[in-house]
Amino acid sequence: MKNTNITFGILISVLLSNGAVCKTCNFNIKITQTLHNEGFHRNLSYYIDFASDDEDEKLIYEDCVVGLEQILPAGVYASQDEIKDKRSKDLIDTIFQKPVNIELPANNASPIRVQLFSVVKGGKIDIYIPVHARYHRAKKGGGTVRNIIPSPVLYLMCSNKKLDLCDFPAAASENNLCKNDITRELCPWKEIPAIMVTDTLFLDVPIGNIDHFYVVAWGTTVVIVVGSLYLLKTIHRYKVDTEQKLRKKLKT
Repeated sequence: MKNTNITFGILISVLLSNGAVCKTCNFNIKITQTLHNEGFHRNLSYYIDFASDDEDEKLIYEDCVVGLEQILPAGVYASQDEIKDKRSKDLIDTIFQKPVNIELPANNASPIRVQLFSVVKGGKIDIYIPVHARYHRAKKGGGTVRNIIPSPVLYLMCSNKKLDLCDFPAAASENNLCKNDITRELCPWKEIPAIMVTDTLFLDVPIGNIDHFYVVAWGTTVVIVVGSLYLLKTIHRYKVDTEQKLRKKLKT
């Protein structure tokens, strides 16, 4: 009976000590998501501020690896090769869940899931990737098509299990940074709640007007015919002039 009481006392002490270690972190992390430049070719940038009034919480984030998961709509794409050539210096790696066909028009394309990786230094991260608008099928009346770029999902992976100091919300979305055979408890990536400073982004793409199809078709045909006739006339004149010059030389 005495041994049972000792064991029970040790168990209670362990549970209390673990409860003392865990705390509710503020997660006052702010994400600024911005589209730069104009037209079909843009830069999609992310500025993540890990600043916190709690000094201990600041130390938790420092040197952690950030995984930022972004869904691009079917009308927008990014190229892994281009990102390697033009990526920002703080972007250490990029993973596409599926190969990207950059030649597809928007109506034949699917949304793209891309994961961006960086490391927290000085309580912040500043990265960007080039993105492009796909060709959109013309429609009656023309106008523009709006492509909505949703907010990213933020994950962190920290050494020495530093994130175990924080209590996480019970409900969490599917974690795509770990393999399917790894349970949520064993996955080193933790989804972190963040505050979006900017509104949801959108990219408006101009599209053709099918009402102008016949006008454009006839106009193109006329330009081709006139241009071809002018080219034939120029070639014929050149040949005639060349023959006349040769005849003059032969006579002399």
